[in-house]
Amino acid sequence: MRAVANLIGGRGRRALWLAGAVGTVLLVVDVFLDRRDVFFSYLFVWWFLLGISLGSLAILMVHNLSGGAWGERIRPGLNAATRMLPAMLVLSIPLWFGLRDLYPWARAAEVGASELLQDKAWYLDPTFFFVRGATYFAIWLLVAHLQRKWAYGRGANGDSVEARRLRTVSALGLLMYSLTVTFAAVDWIMSLFPQWYSTTFGLLSGIGQALAAFSFAIVCAAWDRRGADPHTASVFHDLGNLLLMFVMTWAYLAFTQYLITWAEDLPNEIVWYLPRVLTTWHWVAIVLIVFHFALPFVVLLSRRAKRAPQALGTLAAILLLAHLVDSLWLVMPALRPAGFAVTFRDLSTVLALGGIWLALFVAFAAGDATPGKRASGGASRRNEAIGHA
Repeated sequence: MRAVANLIGGRGRRALWLAGAVGTVLLVVDVFLDRRDVFFSYLFVWWFLLGISLGSLAILMVHNLSGGAWGERIRPGLNAATRMLPAMLVLSIPLWFGLRDLYPWARAAEVGASELLQDKAWYLDPTFFFVRGATYFAIWLLVAHLQRKWAYGRGANGDSVEARRLRTVSALGLLMYSLTVTFAAVDWIMSLFPQWYSTTFGLLSGIGQALAAFSFAIVCAAWDRRGADPHTASVFHDLGNLLLMFVMTWAYLAFTQYLITWAEDLPNEIVWYLPRVLTTWHWVAIVLIVFHFALPFVVLLSRRAKRAPQALGTLAAILLLAHLVDSLWLVMPALRPAGFAVTFRDLSTVLALGGIWLALFVAFAAGDATPGKRASGGASRRNEAIGHA
């Protein structure tokens, strides 16, 4: 990952910070022009970036339990992405000021006019919403801290105290991740349409996060070339197989959710799909079918493509962009039910949050002075010692 940061260089980092600053200024100006539009744009980009950090944490915990060379190759990128969680907490603050702009259940007039919202008011309550969000982040930050603290326990001595602690934290952390991400997806995304519910949505969101994180880590690993490593092809072959698994699981869950909703055809269930199927939003669904499933599925059947870092990295980048489109598709029809549209505010939000996120990510990847560096320094040295053993 240091090689990735070196390739970007100092000018690249300054350009990322500049992009983030310019995008932020544009967003601040846009708040006075169309406040509601800005908050919706902010939500879909923030949810996408949060997914990369949380998905990275989940994949790290899976690797802590399973081991394997595939995880060691992408681990630096995953570690740097999980260190972004405090930044994602800070970046979530503007959303708390936009609850009334985003969610029908936060607007007293709509709650008073809807019996359904009144029945759900005990859960869809702004104060309770805030408490739940704070709880999710507290759990995520704690799990990320503990897995970094004992990360060196995955070394040669699998029976060490640190190894047992790491396995315990990873097993419990995966359980807590599943629960918190499910509720977070319901809170921040599903409740945009409070009439709608799906028992698949939480799992689909978690798999989508893992897919985005895995794609991002593969892009970083493919960029960080190590031509002298004789095992590069076999490691990337394993990464390609795992990426195929995530692609197929995401497609299966997305199709299952749609099929069940279509078969039942109940008013409170189809309300979420109506703007996405009967308007020009259906073209976005077609894009997702092609670039989030069909194209990756076909390419990942090729052994040659999976063993070529550049080819796999390019495909992973396409998947990452497709997942950004998926985040747009999840959020924006609640604001623009008449049909698909991309505004300047959407682009400036991507510029602002994306620039800030990438600038901080590169700083962590480069080993710059960060709050987490001192805490993980001992673990890094132990990992290096294990690697040379």
